Amino acid sequence: MKPLKLLSIVAFVFCVTCNADVKNYEAGMSDKPTSELVFDKTKWETKDGRKYPYRDKMVNDVVYNDTIRTLQKPQILNLFGEPDRSNENYIYYLIKQERLLFWPLHSKFMVVKFSEDSSVEWIRIHQ
Repeated sequence: MKPLKLLSIVAFVFCVTCNADVKNYEAGMSDKPTSELVFDKTKWETKDGRKYPYRDKMVNDVVYNDTIRTLQKPQILNLFGEPDRSNENYIYYLIKQERLLFWPLHSKFMVVKFSEDSSVEWIRIHQ
């Protein structure tokens, strides 16, 4: 397969898998997206190979949960486990990832940003 044709296929798949319709949480939000599953710590931590089979079904229950937003960083880490990535005041939990062989085409993360006092500043879905 010619490199240009392969690049065109990869670009097409990437464009099709992108989703810009993610609503970020705002205080007093009345039209919160529904979740297929209620958060369950055991299911959240379940991993099948590289995939987390339940996280995408329960991520809205976490992101739009007012109680979780009142927790401190140690409580968040205890609730969700070790993040897949962290950087200064941010932690990242992989929700799902679509791959083409070894290359990630589309990744969906739940990102938690903490204030200087370790309280949750915001929780968002990043795609």
